Amino acid sequence: MTARTWLPIVTVVAVLAIATAVLGADSTPPQVDNPVGKWDDYELIIQVDVPLRGTLRRVYVDRVSAAQARRTGQLPYGTTIVMRDYVGVPDGQGGWKAENHRLVTGTPIVVLVQQKQKGWGLGHPESIRNGEWEYALFTPDGERLPVDTEKACMPCHKRYEATDYTVIVGNYFTDQVKK
Repeated sequence: MTARTWLPIVTVVAVLAIATAVLGADSTPPQVDNPVGKWDDYELIIQVDVPLRGTLRRVYVDRVSAAQARRTGQLPYGTTIVMRDYVGVPDGQGGWKAENHRLVTGTPIVVLVQQKQKGWGLGHPESIRNGEWEYALFTPDGERLPVDTEKACMPCHKRYEATDYTVIVGNYFTDQVKK
């Protein structure tokens, strides 16, 4: 066979190999770490109470990333933000118990996670992509919940590009940078 005969065959094989790689690529998002049961790895940074609903959210950041963010004002790769939502304790009079102007923590209801790793997020459409963040939801017992994070998380967080796609954590650490 001559080079003229081999060239079309090699071209077809190359195109098929590329198409197979692209079509066979795993389009599922990376697996966000499950923080349930590893609470000592995280630092509580804020609690947000919603008395009208009787719920509260505790926001945690992994300790290593929190320390770096305090120095730099930036959330580094490897950051895991965990939000644990709870129902408040009823006061028996149609409201919610409070101590020191904060709702008393009752039963946990869901664990929401936002995690940042280099190269993550590229599989999402640009219109909703949140940098290199991925999201997951878990039950209080640590079971992963089947949630479409492209619909449930990313559109809202997209608005917070200026604070690295975080709603409160970016501002929290930016304000604490040691100069």
